Amino acid sequence: MESEKNLKLKMESPQWHYSMLVDEERVSVFHEAIIDTVKKDDLVFDLGTGSGVLAMFAAKSAKKVYAIELDPITAYYTDKNIKGNGFENIKLVEADASEYSFKDKNGNPEKADVIIAEMLDTALITEPQVPVLNEIHKKGLLKDEGTLIPESVYNTAQVVDCRTNHIYYDEEVISKPVSDEKLYSRINFYKINDPKVSYNIEFTLLNDCNNAGLRLNTYTKLKDGLIAGATPMLNPPLIVPLNKPLKKGTYTFKISYIMGGDFENVKLSLE
Repeated sequence: MESEKNLKLKMESPQWHYSMLVDEERVSVFHEAIIDTVKKDDLVFDLGTGSGVLAMFAAKSAKKVYAIELDPITAYYTDKNIKGNGFENIKLVEADASEYSFKDKNGNPEKADVIIAEMLDTALITEPQVPVLNEIHKKGLLKDEGTLIPESVYNTAQVVDCRTNHIYYDEEVISKPVSDEKLYSRINFYKINDPKVSYNIEFTLLNDCNNAGLRLNTYTKLKDGLIAGATPMLNPPLIVPLNKPLKKGTYTFKISYIMGGDFENVKLSLE
């Protein structure tokens, strides 16, 4: 297939990455942030590169791009994509981005001018964005005036009448809302963040509901003036059921989870 935004890359990918490549809104917003940020002679780290499409966006301007991918099957396709599109300034590395030592050909440590990290999921629950970037900061791998793409996320919650008794993605946004949407956290990727989080959020339910729960939404700030909402493959709304009916009124919900963990660690209760 070919990407949009005038780059016309020839791309191959395993099935689970194909859906991300054809999510035009997701690809376009990252493309805009990257081409507005990466400058000539920049050193760029693309963490969790996947198909390599974001690394190739950066390589159009950058002096060198490290494309880091943990999964060997994905890395096989990434290598084909990089070579097939003629990029000689991308170094593909099959490794865990949180453990890899970035060094030049002389063995000297390297720091990035720009770090791209699209290891995102709704509320940052099931992807390693926070643990990986924590390690990057601990090792001092971003230059003092360096840039992160994205730079932060905003998480919101809204009480809905759930359609099932288990956590699910509400891509079509059809679970009926019974409260206003509230901002409950902002995660700044320029800082080290504790992966274990817990929040108390007060809601006023406007109607009775048969199975109350929270719809979590994540808005991604890629750079100043560029914020992405949910797309089919970027932070689709996530429903966390409480598994009990609630009457109209005011309640405080407590939600806790581990960023970079899994759905098993998500806990929802009433205070």
